[in-house]
Amino acid sequence: MSSGWLTLGWVIVIALPLTVGLVAILWPERIPKDRTVDGIRQRIQDEDDEY
Repeated sequence: MSSGWLTLGWVIVIALPLTVGLVAILWPERIPKDRTVDGIRQRIQDEDDEY
């Protein structure tokens, strides 16, 4: 019985940090509103309207 707990412990010790690391690396970042196509287009239009 203790061999099963030991194996489970090692799986948790190795799999949990590996999973968290992969999620942190592969999770897509949200693009800020001013960096989207619409945000850039709006900024250009605002600059054109100034002149």
